[in-house]
Amino acid sequence: MDTYQIKPVGIVVNEFNLPTSHHIIKEKPSTIIIDDKYEEGLLNIDECEFLDIVFYFHRSKVSQELSGIIHSGTLRGVFASRSPKRPNSIGITTVKLLRREKNKLIVQGLDAIDETPVIDIKCCDTSLFASEFESNALHNAKLKSDPRIDIRNNILSERHDLLLLKAGQLHGHFCPGLAMGVMAASYAMREIRTESDGMEDLLAITETNNCFSDGVQFVTGCSFGNNALIFRDIGKTAFTLTRRDGKGIRICSKHKSRDIIQNAYPDYHEYYTKVVTEKNHDPQLTAEYKKIALKRAFGTLSIPFKKLFAVDHIRIEIPEYAPVYESLACSVCHESVMASRTIRQDNMNLCLDCAKTHSNILTGQGIITNSND
Repeated sequence: MDTYQIKPVGIVVNEFNLPTSHHIIKEKPSTIIIDDKYEEGLLNIDECEFLDIVFYFHRSKVSQELSGIIHSGTLRGVFASRSPKRPNSIGITTVKLLRREKNKLIVQGLDAIDETPVIDIKCCDTSLFASEFESNALHNAKLKSDPRIDIRNNILSERHDLLLLKAGQLHGHFCPGLAMGVMAASYAMREIRTESDGMEDLLAITETNNCFSDGVQFVTGCSFGNNALIFRDIGKTAFTLTRRDGKGIRICSKHKSRDIIQNAYPDYHEYYTKVVTEKNHDPQLTAEYKKIALKRAFGTLSIPFKKLFAVDHIRIEIPEYAPVYESLACSVCHESVMASRTIRQDNMNLCLDCAKTHSNILTGQGIITNSND
């Protein structure tokens, strides 16, 4: 077989100078100092909560033995154990990243002693475990008949942490606004005791188009796509959940809620200002922001609901069911378009773009009118 040359990318620093039980070493934090020439490779590593550390057993001799007695007293092959006596003296351990200080990684759970050469570092891959869970045939069969069963169970058991994890897949990141949307929507769903099946019998009326609304959409199942989400462009962190009879519950964040969350997580505001407000998307700064936002988002879930929100039971007028329009082909671009969004000109059906007339657009500024002139 070919031989390969491997160069260390860093070194371990901790209080253990001699081989010690891995149970003891893992209890203490270790520092991994990365060589300056590899520091660029640490870009965005702050977003990885767990890391796989590949290292060289520099104090162990290369072993020709392919089996031996492990700690439990069982005889095992080397490839079925974590023995340091290995054909290539290479070890790998999954650790928790506590923090990064420039080219230093402070980790928990590393079972390597002081001055151990680090060969490589990789973000921990959990896709296999997720795939096995998601490919559960019995559960998938249940999901096909009841798509929201997991969401509903988490609402009823008030597992806001699990709801937030899934809402993050929709939203793209974790933040206090998303957490508040999850909390408000979960509370409303338990109060109103009606499930969404995407048929417009349950409606959510949101008063803002920020992060809060994504939490509402995910938890309630009311979305723009199923015509059960209504947007009132008035800029309040609030929403109403209502049945078709107009009896609903409106939940609005209290003005002091921002200060309550800020006081609980004071470091967040500085990074939010730089990354979100000032649009400074420096990779290292953005990574720090996401890390703090993650902590603040899940921390927000632990704040008592009544400190953050005001609740009112109301009766409102709601729109009719969304009509079903036929589709027409634009006489100019020949693309299919809803009949209600066409203009008749010179015996032709024109889409709004080809008719060069205005249309409405929902942007970060709210609903605006766009001219197609």
